[in-house]
Amino acid sequence: YRVGATVKHRTVARLGRVDKPLASLVLPLIEREQVKQASLAKYPAKLYALPMAIHGLWKDMGLSAAITGALQNGQVTTNVSLLAELMTMGRILHPDSKLSLTRWYSSMYLPESLPKEIDVHAFYRSLDYLMEQKETIEKHLLQKMKEKQLITGTLLFYDLTSSYFEGEDCPIATYGYSRDHRGDRIQITLGLVLDSSGLPLYHEVFEGNMLDKKTVTTIIEKLSTNFSFSNILFVADKGMLSDDNIATITKHGYDYIISQSPRTDYEQNKAALTQKATWTKYGPALFFNKAKNGDILCYNPQTAKKATGTREKKLNTLIEYIRTEQAKETQPKRKQTKAAIHDRIIRKLQKTHATKYFDAKTNFTKKQDVIDKEKLLDGVWILTSSKQTLTPEEIIKNYKQEASIESAFKIIKDVIHLRPIYHYNTEHVKGHVFICVLAYLIAKLLEQKTGETIKALREKYMTAVIVESKKASE
Repeated sequence: YRVGATVKHRTVARLGRVDKPLASLVLPLIEREQVKQASLAKYPAKLYALPMAIHGLWKDMGLSAAITGALQNGQVTTNVSLLAELMTMGRILHPDSKLSLTRWYSSMYLPESLPKEIDVHAFYRSLDYLMEQKETIEKHLLQKMKEKQLITGTLLFYDLTSSYFEGEDCPIATYGYSRDHRGDRIQITLGLVLDSSGLPLYHEVFEGNMLDKKTVTTIIEKLSTNFSFSNILFVADKGMLSDDNIATITKHGYDYIISQSPRTDYEQNKAALTQKATWTKYGPALFFNKAKNGDILCYNPQTAKKATGTREKKLNTLIEYIRTEQAKETQPKRKQTKAAIHDRIIRKLQKTHATKYFDAKTNFTKKQDVIDKEKLLDGVWILTSSKQTLTPEEIIKNYKQEASIESAFKIIKDVIHLRPIYHYNTEHVKGHVFICVLAYLIAKLLEQKTGETIKALREKYMTAVIVESKKASE
């Protein structure tokens, strides 16, 4: 039986010795089944349901025609459309390397005849061609989504994630802040723009050490120049706010909702932060208060409780560590110098991101004022919006839809397996990301049509096969 793409076995029953009466009744049935299977062996069984569903959506979105049309003016002999479709299917059904796909693609059934074999370099070349026409293909998809009324409005969400490499040699891969918690690996940064239903509209690949706020100008310029959006409400998470970004967004006539750190204007908001009990309730675990400058202060008590508990646990562990280390200065045997102990404690605090909580000049006493401030800020964030006609409730509602970005990244990383990346050529890396975004688009459309997650669909239909007859009469 299958669990997803994995074949597993279990013993249903034991029939006993072959010379016993029960076995003598069952063995002829087994032999008859073996003969039947042997007669069918010449007709290959191919994975049918999901490949056909993906193929149908691929054609419905006009991707074959769009890719072929975009490349028709060049000297392209590779069937880029077919190879791109196969790579997209591979990411959804059997995410693995391009080399693995050359061995696996023939197990899928498609109405078009597939080549008997595909050289892995043909997949690599098709990535180059795709990247040459990336923006043309994205414009086509956007138009298709508008025609089919798949895009529900002009609310756009933008966020970034990172993806690491297994190698050490890629021009755009660098060490940076890893959202995969793999700081030991070089990485790229992926910026993704979604609409409110979670469909991808545009993406860009940046170097792995690119700061979040430095990507916004590029994204806004591309959206404005290539996609002619208007009446846009641009929603982005914290780290995107800067004077340059605000100027770029407003220059193109867009409005924005951007989250920022509660440490911004802390002194100005301190009085309000101490009176959370008076804030307006928005939902079961969310309260808000309008600041004097028009920003919306938001507070989640559940998140606050968790953050406070985690910090207290860490601080208690560090206090015990400091006490143990300092005791080594007066131990009867193998005394250690105060300077060595001090340096070791500093390194520990730096590693645990806790230096701000202890005063190194006063024998590492706790900074209670810093701890109190952090407790006051736990579970708090600030929303800044340029659209003055929106109420605080509307601003929060629009921002909370940003969770679709997190869902998209989870699918791209954990289901389509964007990471780890094994390519080293820059265009191949970007092409791999493009294929993953196309796979996410198709997967999202499948989910919308069926009401089931792509994981559930894989588990249900990876066993749905069709037996191809070699003769039409059969």
